[in-house]
Amino acid sequence: MILPSRHASRDGIAPEAQAANAPLITILTSSFGGGHRMAAQSVAEALREERPEWDIEVLDFFEHFVGRRLSQGVAWSYGWSARRAPFVYGGVYTTAQWVGERPRLQGWMNRVGRRRLREYVRRRQPAAIVNTYPTPSAVLAALKRRGDAHTPSVTILTDWASHSQWIHEGVELYLVAHEGLRDELVGLGVPAQRVRATGVPIRAGFTPRGVYPTHGPVLITVGAHGMMRRAEALCRLVAEQAPRTVVVCGHDHSLRRRLEPLAATLGGRLQLRGFVEDIHRYYATASLFLGKPGGVTIAEAVAVGLPMVLYGAIPGQERANERFVTEAGAARAGKTATEAAATAAELMRHPEELARMAERARALGRPNAARDAAAAIVELCEGR
Repeated sequence: MILPSRHASRDGIAPEAQAANAPLITILTSSFGGGHRMAAQSVAEALREERPEWDIEVLDFFEHFVGRRLSQGVAWSYGWSARRAPFVYGGVYTTAQWVGERPRLQGWMNRVGRRRLREYVRRRQPAAIVNTYPTPSAVLAALKRRGDAHTPSVTILTDWASHSQWIHEGVELYLVAHEGLRDELVGLGVPAQRVRATGVPIRAGFTPRGVYPTHGPVLITVGAHGMMRRAEALCRLVAEQAPRTVVVCGHDHSLRRRLEPLAATLGGRLQLRGFVEDIHRYYATASLFLGKPGGVTIAEAVAVGLPMVLYGAIPGQERANERFVTEAGAARAGKTATEAAATAAELMRHPEELARMAERARALGRPNAARDAAAAIVELCEGR
């Protein structure tokens, strides 16, 4: 096993007491966008099934190691730029890629939360740290280069394309969405034995459908916090053309209220839902998905074999995700609400094309990604 040895910690816990504890796996994530946290929780649940005696802890890196005020400020900035000024977010994304290719600038960025993370590692001595967000992966790698940490590090990419902020020396294992992305990381210099294509981790319940539901409803999701721009216009355009439409509004209560008069007019053709825990049940019965191209969202859709019309991509990782699945033939993309609605209507008139897209989506799916990630993490920790 390569579980770390237990030395006396600064908080006074005796080594013997620490050794008696079950191995700790710390999963560092972020609430920005939602997908990173969902992936972290999916892996945590799979690890608890794989090793019920282990201690699994999921922490928001920014809230616990940077500070709540700064975390809230960054979260607000992310939400504002995604909704109101996508070009700003795209500029930050491009700049971060540029910084990641310049060690001195990257070193300055890696100071974020470094002191608190160092103290956490010394105090808790986790058997491994798993990162589903790039910042903690970079900070931990910096600590390891300085000799301030020796904890095995696992980085799980939650998007379908790479970015320099995900890739750092000192990461023992990368878990990525697909074989092409694995080859890309190897081409960038990551040792091949350190990269596995296990898929983007998703929650239980997203399983391949035996028969494609040709006459199922169009499923529209606007994100848990209403991150989709012009969502009302899109929903109206689709609902007025499709035989049946289900809109999952998440926590966007204002959108739901604005759509209620239309739902009353259309009767059963338009159904509105708020935040739902069992979203996989809606995926299972839908014939077409319409929403934003988040990495986890796409992973859930392809696991089921659900064709997609993607809309509202912000510059950066969402555009890259969109490009990958459209080129794979599992999705179409619409730049405007009108274009996305027209694309959905056209596909609904051609069920044979939807069925072909469903097969291409299913070919990309990895419904067991969370379990495969957990198995890889256990293997790393136990030195197998």
